[in-house]
Amino acid sequence: MYLEDAGCDTEITETRSLLDHLGAPQMGQTPVSSTVQALELGLRLRERREQLGLTAAAVGKQTGIGGNNMSSIEIAKRKLTATKLQELAKVYELSDEELDELEVLRAQAERREWWDDYARLYSEEFLRFIGLEAGASIVREYAAETIPGLLQTADYARAMIRGGSPYIKPVDVGPRVESRLARQGRLDDPDPVDLTVVIGQTALRQEVGSREIMAHQLARLAKLSEERREHVKIHVMPYSAGAHPVIGGGLKILSFNSQWLPDMVWQEAVTTGSLIDRPHVVRELSASFDEAADRALDLDASLEIIHQVRKEMETR
Repeated sequence: MYLEDAGCDTEITETRSLLDHLGAPQMGQTPVSSTVQALELGLRLRERREQLGLTAAAVGKQTGIGGNNMSSIEIAKRKLTATKLQELAKVYELSDEELDELEVLRAQAERREWWDDYARLYSEEFLRFIGLEAGASIVREYAAETIPGLLQTADYARAMIRGGSPYIKPVDVGPRVESRLARQGRLDDPDPVDLTVVIGQTALRQEVGSREIMAHQLARLAKLSEERREHVKIHVMPYSAGAHPVIGGGLKILSFNSQWLPDMVWQEAVTTGSLIDRPHVVRELSASFDEAADRALDLDASLEIIHQVRKEMETR
């Protein structure tokens, strides 16, 4: 399980208190992710450059940005100053309206986000994923053996992190749990993320932490499925489903409310994770997820099996 993502009412209260402390968006505020804004800015600049038939090196000579730096800006791995954006606007022959739109994106990309406070704990790639997840409008996830991070209770997350690797320092367990709970703020936003997960039946029975912790975790899944079904859809993949397109793997597909941003996939191995944006790969993985979701139990049947396993955890 990749290390960074592996009492229900109490857990929700703890999460909301943490979000208040971190300054995450609350009711009445539209969530903005600097990572998503930087990516849209870069993609729009690249598209305009390519429309004009210019190379990154040629643009660099005219603006002093440099070809390598220009390429980094286009993939959102380097920031752009307001002055340099104005210089690019001249080279790209942008209208005042287009420049204004890009300046808004550039300014938003400068924002300091809550996940910046956890930069020492995670790889640059995973921090980028957190930023993209924070700005996604739709998330689809398949998890074979564990409960997805966006649905975990604090105790389940703590047990996962402690058991995930012998190299995690005890002092880092608390901050890692905090960051995982903070990611769940997207479920409580005024415009919450549309989350669809397919969870393997094994994940319901894998005793992470203790039977009590698992009972509380399953109670949280049931509560979310019952009360937030409009934007949280939980399907269980039963043992009886047999082989299916994503068996043995795990993936998360992120979609964005922007015509400029393509779907992206976060895929994990044992100790690493990577973002995938190659269109043909994303299409194949998206189709595989959709087929797997069709084979999983429907929402009501999934809720029933969650309750069943929870009762078993409570009584045995």
